[in-house]
Amino acid sequence: MPGDGRQRIQMVIKVGSNTSPKIYTEIFKIHTYEVDLHNRLTIQSLAQFLQEAASNHAALLGFGVEFLLKNNRTWVLSRMAIKIDNLISLGETITIKTWPADTEKLFYIRDFQIENSKGGVIGNATSYWIFLDTEKRRPVHPAKGELVFNYDDIPRAYIGSLGKLPAPKIVSHLKEFNVRYSDLDLNIHVNNIRYIEWGLEGIDPAYKESHLPGTIEINFLNEAKYGDEVGLSIEEISAGTFLHSLFIDNTEICRIKSVWKNI
Repeated sequence: MPGDGRQRIQMVIKVGSNTSPKIYTEIFKIHTYEVDLHNRLTIQSLAQFLQEAASNHAALLGFGVEFLLKNNRTWVLSRMAIKIDNLISLGETITIKTWPADTEKLFYIRDFQIENSKGGVIGNATSYWIFLDTEKRRPVHPAKGELVFNYDDIPRAYIGSLGKLPAPKIVSHLKEFNVRYSDLDLNIHVNNIRYIEWGLEGIDPAYKESHLPGTIEINFLNEAKYGDEVGLSIEEISAGTFLHSLFIDNTEICRIKSVWKNI
C-alpha cells in the first residue's frame, strides 16, 4: 500500500511448500474437558479445534497474530457452519484439514474437513472472515489484493453459501450471561466460542439426553465486551431445528441455527 509505510501483503500459496502448505493438517485428541455428560465431543469444543487449526495455518502462511499486530490488521469471524455426521468420543483422535477456499464479497472463506483416526470423513465446516483495518475500523476488501490465494484447484469442503440467518419471530428473555474477564479474547472482545456455548444453553437438558447437534450455523453480528449482560432467546422453528438469538439490550449480537438429530 504505497505511501503509508506498511508492508503490502501478497500471498500466493505454493503447493508442496514445507513452510506454507496449501492444505494444513492438525491432529487433536479428545480430552475430558472437551466432552459432555455422555463423553461426546461438544460442538463448541470442535469449533475451538477449527479455530486453532485456522490460526496455526495462518501463522505458517505469514499472516498470523504477530504479523497482524505489526500491520494494524486483524481477522474477524463473521459466519461459520459446522456439519458433523458421527459421534466423537473421549480419547479418540480426529484430524482437521483446512485451507483458504474462496472469497465472496467482503469475505475470505476458509474450509475444513474433519476425519476420524482411520481417515474417514466425518464432517466438514466453513468460515467467513473479514480482514479488518484496525486503524480505520473498516474491512479490507479482497479485491484490493492484500492477500491473494491460489485455491482454484481444491474442491470446496462445504457446499453452499452462508447467508444471513432469519431473524427470530419471537424474542423471549430465557437466560442471562454476564461477560467475565475470562470470556475475552486477544481483541478484548468475547471469544467466539462463548457465543456458541451461551446459545446452546437454551436447549432443554432432557432433550440433549437423546439428541445432539448435527449442523450448526452462526452469524456473529456485534461485539460483546467485559461487563455486558447478554440475554438469550430461543425458538423452535421446525422439529429439531432451533433459532437462538443473543442480545444486549435491544441489539442482537449473535444468531445461531442448530439442527439436532437422534443419537
